[in-house]
Amino acid sequence: MSDQTQPMPQPRPFRVLTLDGGGMRGLYTSSLLRALARFFDQRFLKQEPDLGKAFDLICGTSTGAILACGLAAGIPLKTISNLYIEKGKEIFPSPMPKPNQKLAMCIWSWRHASRAAANRNSLMAGLECCLHDRTLESVYRERSVALCIPCVDALHYRAWVFKTPHHPLKHRDNNYRLVDVCMASTAAPIFFPLSQQQNPDNANALHYFVDGGLWANNPVMIGLVEALTLAERGRPIEIISVGTCDQPAGDPYAVEKTDWGLLQWKVGVKAIDMSLSAQSFGYASMAQFVAKSLTDSGWPISVVRLEEGKKSPEQYSAIGLDRADPIAIRTLVSLAEADAQTIHSDIVGDRRAEYRILRDVLSDLHILETAPDGRELGRTVIAAEKLQGDT
Repeated sequence: MSDQTQPMPQPRPFRVLTLDGGGMRGLYTSSLLRALARFFDQRFLKQEPDLGKAFDLICGTSTGAILACGLAAGIPLKTISNLYIEKGKEIFPSPMPKPNQKLAMCIWSWRHASRAAANRNSLMAGLECCLHDRTLESVYRERSVALCIPCVDALHYRAWVFKTPHHPLKHRDNNYRLVDVCMASTAAPIFFPLSQQQNPDNANALHYFVDGGLWANNPVMIGLVEALTLAERGRPIEIISVGTCDQPAGDPYAVEKTDWGLLQWKVGVKAIDMSLSAQSFGYASMAQFVAKSLTDSGWPISVVRLEEGKKSPEQYSAIGLDRADPIAIRTLVSLAEADAQTIHSDIVGDRRAEYRILRDVLSDLHILETAPDGRELGRTVIAAEKLQGDT
């Protein structure tokens, strides 16, 4: 018998998915993920992948919160995409005019000076059709996928992160419905009213929430910190971060005149948009720096930000936080398909070493199981042909 010591098997990586905010641009994210699954496995031309179960933790902000909750609950990506496509115009019935439409911008600003521009009731109705009455606790007990959803406590001006009970000592948010969590994280200033939520454990306590994009539009740092508290010391941590069509490089003509007023700042919306893009870049850079430092100290951690292709100013002007017209929808889906094709080609051609993480996830997706009536069961099955191929 050989006296050679067999190497210890490597622990399965702790996997994290983080999803940016961006309003209607969440359609880009859902379309990108769906296309990537389809390119890697032709089963998903007709069946839905259970992407949520591929991760131990999913973090999503604003529109990313909708995607995160849907994936954690086992909702098909197609259903989530249809929420944007079919309900978008009801949710955003009065999109903001373009900056060069100065008269229209003045009228829009006057019309919405004392009321939100978007329809929260339509958003809630769409979410309830998808998520029903699932709570943070029930979805975690059923699926074992942890969630972190950032928002802002508007009464106390403090950051708030809704969490499933994945930590044994933290149960504050157990009984919040996923629908209400999404409404809290998507309550974007100017577009939506504050989200008033009754504490499910205390009927006399009310909370008021604002969009988590105000401080964590890219929730990658939340995902990294949470993973460090959940994963055993030394267990590899792999984080995949997905954006929502970040803005292309700035227009030098737009900044030539530095004395910007309300119209140049689009009555505050441009400041929000600039903040979202700056956060996405800044937090991604910070997360990669921290991950490298920890890896160098012996704890292997990888952070991969899916690269977005270059888009023209005309393409970007066709989309927006609140644009749900056919051209905006087609542009978002088209950009997602193109980026998915490029990412797939980079992986197959082994042109980007950091995409190994994404390859491993996409190569091992299960099919999302559904009941005979079409409802999602939130469980996964492996296709019979895959089982036969492995025997």
